[in-house]
Amino acid sequence: MQLIGAMASIAASRQAARAHEQAGVDQARAYKEQAAQAESAAKDKELERLVKIRKVLASQRAAWSASGIDAGTGSPVTVAQRSYQMFELDQGADLINTRAQIRSFNNSADAAIRMGRIKARGSLMSGAVNALNTWNT
Repeated sequence: MQLIGAMASIAASRQAARAHEQAGVDQARAYKEQAAQAESAAKDKELERLVKIRKVLASQRAAWSASGIDAGTGSPVTVAQRSYQMFELDQGADLINTRAQIRSFNNSADAAIRMGRIKARGSLMSGAVNALNTWNT
């Protein structure tokens, strides 16, 4: 009877260990998916900013042309340069934020796998202790 109890305890701990490891892998997969989504969203934002800056610059050029201002000299060039500088600043800030977010998701994925493995080892150790206790009683 003790042997059956010990074997049942070991089998249960193995099943729990597999479940913990799979949970870690599943959580890691979810974090990796979030990282990919963050990267995709950043690319979408970049395209939106490019379209917006092109519209702004085209609108400025049209307004200057209608006013008879030479776009090659003077303040219109300064305005256009500032608009482009703001675009570059927005682009750089978004890139930094996206990389930090992706790094965070990837670190969380690695931690989820490690945690699943730690829990799995704990389940196996608990099963072994329970098996010994069953055997010794």
